[in-house]
Amino acid sequence: MKIAILTDSIEKGPTSIGKYTENFVENLLKIKDRNIEIILIHGEKSDSDIYKKANELVIPYFKIKRSRNFLIKVLLFMFNRIHSSLRNLKIIRTVSNCALVHIPHLAGAAAPSLEYLLLYNKLIVTLHGVAPLVVPPKLYFRDRESLPLSLKICVYLWKYIFKRIPKLQLITVSHSEKRNISKNLDIPPEKIKVIYHGVNVESIKKSEHKLKFIEKYGINFPFIFHLSAYQPKKNVEGLIKAFAVAKKRYKIKEKLVIGGRQPDHLKELAKRLGIENDIIFVGFIPEQDLHLFYSNAEVFVFPSFHESFGMPVLEAMAYGCPVITSNVFSMPEIAGKAAILVDPHNIEELANAIYKVVSNKALRRKLAKLGVERAKKFTWERCAKEHLRAYMGVIA
Repeated sequence: MKIAILTDSIEKGPTSIGKYTENFVENLLKIKDRNIEIILIHGEKSDSDIYKKANELVIPYFKIKRSRNFLIKVLLFMFNRIHSSLRNLKIIRTVSNCALVHIPHLAGAAAPSLEYLLLYNKLIVTLHGVAPLVVPPKLYFRDRESLPLSLKICVYLWKYIFKRIPKLQLITVSHSEKRNISKNLDIPPEKIKVIYHGVNVESIKKSEHKLKFIEKYGINFPFIFHLSAYQPKKNVEGLIKAFAVAKKRYKIKEKLVIGGRQPDHLKELAKRLGIENDIIFVGFIPEQDLHLFYSNAEVFVFPSFHESFGMPVLEAMAYGCPVITSNVFSMPEIAGKAAILVDPHNIEELANAIYKVVSNKALRRKLAKLGVERAKKFTWERCAKEHLRAYMGVIA
């Protein structure tokens, strides 16, 4: 029995979806079942070890080049759509003898290309979330008051697809997002299976990684940590404002370290609040260095307005870092009782929570212990086994 999985997301950058795909596939390949043959389909050669352990098929995709010329942008977009459709059809022909095809990388309410309707009896899809449908548009797109036409089309496509493929099985990453998907895309809840992500923890020695951290990043002071690739819904502005309140009202000694690519207007906000010297924007952090930040931070703060899962919350917990996160959508579901939950819209509440944690060593120890135990419940091995059960359910 052959199962094809589309793994383009692995080589398209260090995204959470790419990490999810690589980790669950890697653990899926460890499951010894002679009756199952895994075929991984992607667009370009990759150094990932998973392609050495499975049958690999490279079907190139078109990479859109950047241009400021409107006409060139339109032509490139049209060429990309034509190329994508032809590529999808080639994939469909290639997997005609497979029992199942898994598309694991859809997010933001994006619908699968209509070509995949041809796989109506052997298709399973992971939809990571529908954030733009559940938060105000300006919190997803920034300064936009209404949904773009492309997103409205996606909603109609999902409804059309489920009418044409009533057997289609969806996977999503939390019960919170399952409710959002069912409500906003009019998909029956029984057609949506929840499979949690896992978390990887490197074996590290405190003394060694502390020295490496100081040498590489020059951070030899107590700090509060945040990590995200900027979107308005990540609420980094709210975090900076809350940090300013905690700094001025409670005179906390910690600085705020923000990881991930962030726009310049955040630095301007810090300057207006008079705390520009207390915030360090370190930019993109390589995957292999994340544990240095989680392990050395006094507290990890993740006050998003919406998350479909919230991987950084779980990563911080796994490394014994106390966590403050939001009390909305998936974050209470993932964090359980191992984090301090706050209203992300309430700056005062967030500031008070930051002060409460950084000023109380016993509380930090308690949260760290609870977090480590909580993170143990989320493994990629379990994730892979649940994917296999989902596959069998579609094939049956």
